[in-house]
Amino acid sequence: MPTKDNCKVLPLFPKFSLWHYLLLLMPISVIAYHNHFPAIITFALASAVLVPLAHFLGEATEVLSEKTGEHFSGIINATFGNAAELVIAILAIKSGLIDIVKYSLIGSVIGNILLILGLSIFVGGIKFGELKLSPKITGPTIIHLSMAAMCFAVPSVFAKEDSLLLINKYSVSIAVVLLIVYFVGMLYAIIHREDKEASRVIHEAIEATAPRWSMAKSLAILVLATGGLVYMSEILVHQIEPLVESAHIPPAFMGLIILPLVGNVAEHSVAISSAMKNKINLSLAIAGESSAQIALFVSPICVLIAGAFGENFNLIFNKIELITLGMSVGGTWLVVHDNKSNWLEGFLLLAFYLIISITAYFL
Repeated sequence: MPTKDNCKVLPLFPKFSLWHYLLLLMPISVIAYHNHFPAIITFALASAVLVPLAHFLGEATEVLSEKTGEHFSGIINATFGNAAELVIAILAIKSGLIDIVKYSLIGSVIGNILLILGLSIFVGGIKFGELKLSPKITGPTIIHLSMAAMCFAVPSVFAKEDSLLLINKYSVSIAVVLLIVYFVGMLYAIIHREDKEASRVIHEAIEATAPRWSMAKSLAILVLATGGLVYMSEILVHQIEPLVESAHIPPAFMGLIILPLVGNVAEHSVAISSAMKNKINLSLAIAGESSAQIALFVSPICVLIAGAFGENFNLIFNKIELITLGMSVGGTWLVVHDNKSNWLEGFLLLAFYLIISITAYFL
């Protein structure tokens, strides 16, 4: 007979994480939406539910990344890391929120390099002192960020605003070029995977943290999380205009700050937790690849999708947006160009992000 010592007592309830408990807010969000709760409540509930959905989507893609090999893992991670934001952007375009979507594209890049990278360097520097950055990561990161800035700046600088039809055709042409650049970059990563240090760093981290799921379970969770993401994003998007009007939130603040935070929380948590484990190069790689993903994939997809909806979405941004983006990229270069950093430099990036947030809200 089994003794008391060798018997295992099964817990009455299975162990759930915070992500599972946040999913319980989904039915509450649906009830709030259909019963016309105040926009700020429904928006907050929908935002909270998007976080675990994006997390489980990320975990499912991590398993797929692990099984597809090193040369695909960085691409898959960056692509699905922005899935929530892409869905929100497409639904917002469908609702005619063009200006807010444009702000969110710029805000995503700024959030990646100032808020998330800054916070990662800050917490990593406090815990481990001076941080060593790999030259094979900082180099591609600066290139990615510069490319993102140029992709947004060049069409805006040379475009003439005398013909909306001409600007839209111009933006579609630029969007096609950007997508070609994106897919050629993927091809290069496959052929020259030994040079893709950022993807290798991400893949090694995935191997250590990816859940031990089967391919079938990963695909099932991928489908369910994507469906939930689309549904909850639609609820969230429908609350944007009522929230902006009722809470007197400037559209610039909604686009630059709030929506990028909502869309990228799960990915951001990976970057920050990596820094706390002394894997700052992973945080840097995620920020760089995610920013390039916004410029080369998400923004051109928005242009093409808008045409299908009959909306006028172009890649023409105003000077304030472009100057803010340029200064953010420049500030990030100053921090990482010497391949080392510390908590003070992370704090300075955070301070700059706070200044941008305050400016977007009050001006």
